[in-house]
Amino acid sequence: MVKLVTDHSSHSQLFVDFLQRYAIYNDEQLEVMSSQMTSTLRLDAYCLFETIQQSLLQQDTFYQDFDDLLLKLTNSNQIANADQCLLLQLLRQWGKEWSFALSMATKKHGQADIKNNVHRATESTSLEISKYANLFAQVPIPLCNVCTLTGNIISVNQRFIDVFGYDIDDTPTLAAWWLNAYPDPQYRAQVQQQWQQAMIDARINNTDIEPQDYQVSCKNGEQITMEISGTIIGNEFLAIFKDATQRLAAEDILRDMAFLDSLTQIANRRCFDDTLNKQLELMSKQLKPLSMILLDIDYFKQYNDNYGHVKGDQCLYQIAQCIASLLTNKQDFVARFGGEEFVVLMPNSNSTQALNTALQIQQAITQLAIKHEYAELGYISLSMGIKTLYNLSDEGHLYFVDAADKALYQAKRKGRNAIVVSKD
Repeated sequence: MVKLVTDHSSHSQLFVDFLQRYAIYNDEQLEVMSSQMTSTLRLDAYCLFETIQQSLLQQDTFYQDFDDLLLKLTNSNQIANADQCLLLQLLRQWGKEWSFALSMATKKHGQADIKNNVHRATESTSLEISKYANLFAQVPIPLCNVCTLTGNIISVNQRFIDVFGYDIDDTPTLAAWWLNAYPDPQYRAQVQQQWQQAMIDARINNTDIEPQDYQVSCKNGEQITMEISGTIIGNEFLAIFKDATQRLAAEDILRDMAFLDSLTQIANRRCFDDTLNKQLELMSKQLKPLSMILLDIDYFKQYNDNYGHVKGDQCLYQIAQCIASLLTNKQDFVARFGGEEFVVLMPNSNSTQALNTALQIQQAITQLAIKHEYAELGYISLSMGIKTLYNLSDEGHLYFVDAADKALYQAKRKGRNAIVVSKD
């Protein structure tokens, strides 16, 4: 059930933060920024409205009128000066101008249709989008209005031209847009099929056109990733374009974080397992050797107990970075295996090559000379076990790791600071 928002505090604070951020500019600067359709001020304001809309959708709630919220903020003691009052007036104005586009850009199947009172009367599906000329002029994201009967592009806004470089003469029809924006025939066919299916789903379910990512070729040859959604009203649809670059970059960062060991800043065990599975699959096709070096810091418990966990963490980081710096082959891979253990994976390397790499690591760790009074050598050292696969066994992953682990155990039994190559 969709609920009306009665507690405005969290969203009011978002607006207050926005006002404080931009109140550092004087009246003249604010006037210039507010007059520019693609200024940072306008874009940030639009993103703020959109963020609140999305959060409301996720909570199945809505505001009866955004302007009511902003008006209450105007009359509250949270507004400190005249500059903030001016900014708040701009937000109220833009909120009214953008509300229709925001409601279309944030609607999702089965969720609330959020619109403010200004557009609450817009209920007839026969109302054509082309009548919203002001919408095109004001919204700081690319918009494109298309006639579904003829395939003609009725209009595009200035932001569309600024981003893609195409004006209405370049793309008078949807067919011309397909050719210009997606020059590769195979990708164009894929995009057309994807978009047409999204249109069909929207009509069947009486929903908006679901957002999907597309690689768009601009007039200058640049390729950008856009999240394209839309809404169908009568015999027209409005395509809404959002730059997906920041979102994809954030997703990449999150993906990297999921596979990164935060302490040592190298790959974690999860990433190692994933990489090993891929390399074993590749090995089954290429029939080339795959080597693994399993490494363990000698007497690390004694180091941690006597020097403290801070020093222990510093030691782990130094060792990890030292190993990583020695792997010059792009295919070679290092990860923290767990605790004080590390693992190096070397595709297309035989046991001799793996042994040479292990010796280089041993020498480099010796040169680090990390003091360890509670070890026999007086400094940090490593024990290493090496296993090379020449043929993929039925056991695969488990056998490979187990063989390297047994070789490491033998190195420990030999007195540590040793390297053992598995004969299994």
